[in-house]
Amino acid sequence: MNDQQYEINEARLLAKQLDYVRLAPLSDRKEARAEMLEAMRDTPETVAERVSWLINGSYGYGACRKAKIILNSRGNKSAALVQLIGALEWGCPERYTAEAWNQLSDAAKAALNQAVIAQIESTESAIAD
Repeated sequence: MNDQQYEINEARLLAKQLDYVRLAPLSDRKEARAEMLEAMRDTPETVAERVSWLINGSYGYGACRKAKIILNSRGNKSAALVQLIGALEWGCPERYTAEAWNQLSDAAKAALNQAVIAQIESTESAIAD
């Protein structure tokens, strides 16, 4: 298998993982949203740590590649990475992670955003070295 085929296979594997999360029974998705809300509110440093694991490849090559695409994008990197890690770590579909985010207080949103940005910067500087 060549590198291009490997990358395609890993992207397909990630897509299947995300589809599995999105198509889970409603009760499972709601439970995952509650767990994600709790994690974002009570332990933003854990969510941020998982984002760094995502970037460094701990969730697989496809997820790492997706994270790096997000990092090179112009959008809200923190939000996109939290939504991706919500799906992979907590089994929470991206839309449900966004809904949980909207339930956070302004202080909790700021704490999570700062923790994730710090991990992004730390991981990016480690990659650059």
